[in-house]
Amino acid sequence: MGLSSPVTQGVAIGVACAALVAIVVGWRLLARRGVLALLGRAASLIAVNLTVLVAVFLVVNSEFGLYSDWDDLLGTRSAQSATTTTTSGGDTGGTTTVSDPKAEQIAGYDGRVFRAQVPGPASGVTGTVLVMLPAGYGTKPAPAGGYPVVEAFHGYPGTPQQWLDAMDVQPAVDGAVTSRQIVPPILVFPDLEIPAGRDTECVNGGPGEPQLETWMSKDVPDWVESHYQAARTAASWATMGLSMGGWCANQLTMLHPDRFGATISFGGYFTPNFGSWTPFALDSPAGQRLDLVTLAKVSPPAVRVWAMASESDSLSWPSTSALAAAAHGPLQVTLVTQQQGGHRTSIWAGFVPQALEWLGENLQGFAPTSA
Repeated sequence: MGLSSPVTQGVAIGVACAALVAIVVGWRLLARRGVLALLGRAASLIAVNLTVLVAVFLVVNSEFGLYSDWDDLLGTRSAQSATTTTTSGGDTGGTTTVSDPKAEQIAGYDGRVFRAQVPGPASGVTGTVLVMLPAGYGTKPAPAGGYPVVEAFHGYPGTPQQWLDAMDVQPAVDGAVTSRQIVPPILVFPDLEIPAGRDTECVNGGPGEPQLETWMSKDVPDWVESHYQAARTAASWATMGLSMGGWCANQLTMLHPDRFGATISFGGYFTPNFGSWTPFALDSPAGQRLDLVTLAKVSPPAVRVWAMASESDSLSWPSTSALAAAAHGPLQVTLVTQQQGGHRTSIWAGFVPQALEWLGENLQGFAPTSA
């Protein structure tokens, strides 16, 4: 039986119910005095709780795809990956530096991470972002034209802190800079759950709803450029995301190639996956606009995509593999295929250095020779 199969879940739930019934029926026998009876009661309670926890884990794992199969869960088979790349057929503006008196420094992270509230003149949205500055920012000369920028998006449920902790992005970036694989970048981590708790899929809602796509593609970049020594061309701006954030990164780059030149997706997807909040039907004009696989076939944008997905990941693999197959013209896709593995940060974090090296090789503003 598969780890995520309904049969496995049904058996686990049945065992948990049977264990509960057994302890209720047999409690009178366990209620006697003595050490053996005491140990029996303790063992029975532990057994019931374990069966319940196993059942809950299997249901949650089936919903979120944390582990793909028994080998993945038990670690009995090493994960393998394969990388394939499709073939495909400037100048930087000035920069400004404006200190933000409302930015709050986050403890740790070498004093390089700040939290700020970013207003949205275009979107009407005000949201929280974390900003990670390059080592030596403000004390060393900036690259010609300004620092390149990566706008990185967390998963759902999640927070911007996922990138700093679970994905361990700071040492990965510093390592890539030290080995001269990329120019030191500014990283920006917006909070995607606006309002709190909503799986927004980073889209513009209807009238009266937050306009997340506009906030992240227009307002956040404008704010970064006005407050930091940031470059101002698409060749120096990239997106990066995990799971739902991977979808956000893919969406923003492919729909706004004038702003972003590349996207990095860890377990992301290329068609929206709405939950309880559905702002529009997928077959509506607004929904069809977000079908990035069709966009790749009909009107491929001149951007580059690095996408990692596991063949056993039912959330990310179908649309990711479809996009790789559809890519042509100016759209270039590098697909990193995990032969086995679930949908979780413990797998993706190890591939951040590879993705950053790819970024330095594929987007001009991140190439060390451009510094």
